Amino acid sequence: MGESKIRKQQMEQRTQQILHTALKLFCEKGIEDTSVEEIAKAVGVGPATIYRYFETKAELAISAGIAYWQMVAGKYLDSLSQEAYQKLNGIRQIKYIFQIFTKIFREEFLFLKFLQEFDIFVQRYHISKERLEEYEKYILNLKPYMTNALEKGLKDKSLAFSYTIDEVYFSVTHTLLSLMQKLACNGHILSSDERVGLALQVEIAGDLLLNGLNSKESKRA
Repeated sequence: MGESKIRKQQMEQRTQQILHTALKLFCEKGIEDTSVEEIAKAVGVGPATIYRYFETKAELAISAGIAYWQMVAGKYLDSLSQEAYQKLNGIRQIKYIFQIFTKIFREEFLFLKFLQEFDIFVQRYHISKERLEEYEKYILNLKPYMTNALEKGLKDKSLAFSYTIDEVYFSVTHTLLSLMQKLACNGHILSSDERVGLALQVEIAGDLLLNGLNSKESKRA
């Protein structure tokens, strides 16, 4: 193995080590309250080494977010390529996708808290849309599955709605993700918040959204 190839592998290993360490600290302390110096200390290097791999803390946070989205997508979206899922009609595919949202809520609280922290960090430091383009690509990993299911539902008449596919996709996913982030970060502030289980609230929201796309419900309206 050539020296340059070994060097490249070492750099990739170091990059992943920095990313995983940063992500762990971001989830534990929040992005804003985690310094590059703390990340460097946890990795076992000096801050200058971190900056050789990531020019700014913002770049590191964005890269950590991409890594997190990749992990979650790989863990939960693979089943959407299976034959059993492909055989479902449109509305059942949407229901299956909504069940994935609920499963993510039950199992990935830290991920949802990170998303909330990341959104605040982006707004506070006015990070441009251009710098977030790569991050956005991974957020949209679900889009082809959802839009295909919506189109299939219109075709097999299990769904009926007058909005465009994109309008439904973005409205539904924003609604569910916003609710999930809110409940993950602030689900037990008031005593009344405990009257309904947090995961059940996500499940109910998904059912209500599904009913709004259901052709039977549309006919009743």
